[in-house]
Parts: sequence; structure tokens; C-alpha cells
Amino acid sequence: MNAIKSQLEQIRLHFQNAVNLKQSCKIYVATAGGDSWGFYFKQGQLIWGTSSVHRFRRLYRITNQICPGINCQKVRLREQEISELWEYLFIGVLYKRKQIGKLQAESIVQEIIKEVLFDCLMANNQISQIKVIFETKANSMGAILKSPLFKQPITQAEAEKTINQLESLVSNWKTIEIVNCTPNLAPVIKDIDRLKKTVSPETYLQLYAHINGKKTLRDLAVVSQQDLLKLTRSLVPHIKSKAIALQEIPDRQLENLYFSPGTKNNQYSNSNKDREYIQELDLPLIIYVDDNPHDSQQITQILNPAGYRIIPVNDAAKTLMVLLENQPNLIFLNAAMPDVNGYELCAQIRKMPGSESVPIIILREQENIIDRVRAKMAGVSDFANKPINPAEILTLAQKYTQSFIEQKI
Repeated sequence: MNAIKSQLEQIRLHFQNAVNLKQSCKIYVATAGGDSWGFYFKQGQLIWGTSSVHRFRRLYRITNQICPGINCQKVRLREQEISELWEYLFIGVLYKRKQIGKLQAESIVQEIIKEVLFDCLMANNQISQIKVIFETKANSMGAILKSPLFKQPITQAEAEKTINQLESLVSNWKTIEIVNCTPNLAPVIKDIDRLKKTVSPETYLQLYAHINGKKTLRDLAVVSQQDLLKLTRSLVPHIKSKAIALQEIPDRQLENLYFSPGTKNNQYSNSNKDREYIQELDLPLIIYVDDNPHDSQQITQILNPAGYRIIPVNDAAKTLMVLLENQPNLIFLNAAMPDVNGYELCAQIRKMPGSESVPIIILREQENIIDRVRAKMAGVSDFANKPINPAEILTLAQKYTQSFIEQKI
């Protein structure tokens, strides 16, 4: 219990220092399991919060809740890359395009900060790392603090007041008699007959209509317009009887990235004039090519908090076009894709002017001598394993982008 308390006290202390000393910093919190949270302060003001868990699901849900007329999936950004501030960019773009008002933009940011901080506090006994990061070109995790997006913050939250309110909510949540229950879990019906016996026909139809294993408790609270804690408590008896189970579900698939079309003679524009905002040029840029959107988002969740920009390419045929418009510091290619394999694509990339020396890493599910020979002939720099190993990906990213980071010092 003391360890739990000390972690919470440490987070609170860092928040207090950031406010009292008017610091511009990022407070980074992580678990041994790989979940992470980031809290951004500008001159002592808490202006943003990010999480590696359900970052796009959270953004879409809160935006739709505050602005029901916005269809988030249909919003297209004139931007290719994903940085750890992508959600902040999304909100800013909606305001810039006058699709939402200033008060709505402020409310979305405030609610995201609260939800991210709540999840961080809920993870108290799993937290293994807390550190304060200041802006420095030598640290890619700190370089994000001088982002153009933060020049005029959308709003700010009262850090101490917010953390006090959320600690109270966390205490209430802990009274739920379900082990490891979090709002990010999705209920799914496991025993229909048992559920029918314990609820009225009307209640059963309501549960059956909404509980399909695809909506988190938070999603359900919004859909049903119920208080989150009250909704969860109403499900506890059914969870205990095993008529309903709670399960983890993936983040929503990101559908908002824009790729500018090429002309008929394949002369693509290298200009960034149509981009929504200035790129975070002090952060290493990684292009990840994979036909599996889930793996692309997993890579993003791993590398964004560590200070990397990501351009996910789910159609290998677009890779060369993307390279004509961007200069990556590192490229990841999936070995097995429907239209072209990673080795063939690597060989094509090596023939492009300016791409001869860019590190290229192939992700493969198994190793054999034939692939080694193909890799050498194609100009592959290194290999990574599938399923994706976060520690391995971070190690390789650091190894092959270190020279770029050193140039910025």
C-alpha cells in the first residue's frame, strides 16, 4: 500500500512542481506492461494529456459526445504523419475549419485530460516509471514540447483541482468488487440463458442490443446516456455470475490520414504547403509499411510516446509516393504483403535518389537462410520479429535514428 501511495504522491508532487515553478515540461508515466501517459505543461499550465491506450477511441468518443454533429471518421487531415500530439492537431483543425466552436474545442481538451489522468491514477500499483522531461534537442521525448501546436494552447486545466477531483473518482471506482476492472474494458455476453433468468425481458433486450464486446464501458455510458460508475455497478452481478465478461479490445482504427494524389506522369509534389501544421522537424520520422492496420497502430503506440513521428502506410503501392514527399530517418517494411513483399519493395526504395542510405528494417515471422540472402541483395539494414516486440522496436529505432538526434544537439 505504501508503494501505491508513494507513486500517487510522486505524480502529485511533479504536478505541483510544474505549477509552482512555472515549468514547461512533459511528465511521463509508464507501466512495466508498456502502457504510458504523458502530461504536458507550459509555463506551469497543464495544457494536454496523452495515453498509449485507446487514444483514437477516446478522441472520437469525446468529440462525438460534445459535438454530436461531427462524424470523426469522415474528417480528413491534410497530413500524413502521426506524432504524439496528433489528437491535439485533430481538435485544432476542427476549430480552424470552423466545424466546432472555441468552447467546444476547450471542452474536448479538458475531458481528454481528465480521462487520461483518471486512467493513469487507476494504474497506480502497476506504475514502474515516472519522469519529468524538459525540452532539449538531445532528447526526442522532450523536443515535442516546442511544437508549433503549443504556441497558443487551446486551453488549460487546473492541475491540482483536477487531480483532487479524479482521486475521489478513483476511490469510488475502487469500490467496485471486480478485480482489475477499468472503464477501457468491454463487456460481452457469455451466458445468454443465465442472463435471461436474472433480468426482465426488457432489460435483457437492452443489454443484448448494446453489449457486444465491441464497446467499452465508457462507450456504453455515452450511448446509453448513463453515469459510467452507475452503469458499471449495474453490470457487476452479471459479471460475478459469469453471464457477462469484461475483455480488452483494440483501439479504433485511424481513418483520418491524407495522402496527396499523384499526377498521371507520377510527378508528385514535394511541397508541404497544404499540410495542416508545420511538421515536428526535430523529431525522427519513421515510415512503417504494413497491410495490417492493427500492427501499424501498435507501432504508433510504441514509438509516439518515445518521441518519434510515424507515417503508417497500409498500401505498399503508395510507399514510393510517400517517400517522394517525405525524408524518413528509418523505414520498417513488413516482409509478407499481398501485392509486393518487403524485400522487393526495399530494392525499389534503394533505387530512389536520396534513399540509398536510409536504414530499412524488415519485420518477419520466421528466419531462414533464403531470406538472409534476399535481404542482403535488396539492401536490408536489419530485421525485427513478428508478433511485434515493443522493446525490440524501441531498441532498433534508437539505434538507427541516433545519428539524426546527435545532429540536432
